[in-house]
Amino acid sequence: MEGQVKKSNNWLIIALLSCCAITILVSFYFFYFKKNYDFIIESPCDTTKEECFVRDCTNPDDCPPNGLSEFKRFSLKASDFKYCPNEDCTEVCETGQIKCEQIKCTEDPAMGESCLFEATESSVESNAENQFLDK
Repeated sequence: MEGQVKKSNNWLIIALLSCCAITILVSFYFFYFKKNYDFIIESPCDTTKEECFVRDCTNPDDCPPNGLSEFKRFSLKASDFKYCPNEDCTEVCETGQIKCEQIKCTEDPAMGESCLFEATESSVESNAENQFLDK
């Protein structure tokens, strides 16, 4: 009787270890080889031309390493990140060389982020022309 309990415990341990190993291998495949997830990147933004995320960077500890206080965000596939020169995807996203989706600015007081668009006369005219041409 005692031998049967030991055998069933061994099979249970082997089954659990096998499940863990399969889970690790599948995750490794999707994250390392297939890169089936998205990156969110921040790039510089001009508040006189478009709506931008804004955060207070007067205290360097409150800002990420990029030090951007006015920025826009893009979402892109991790597999496309290799096409970004020097890990800066701004140019390739804005020119459409890779598929990036610009994330619309939304206020996030918990993260200390707000939205800002300082419309100048020329930017208002440019936006009006673009809206007219789109129709």
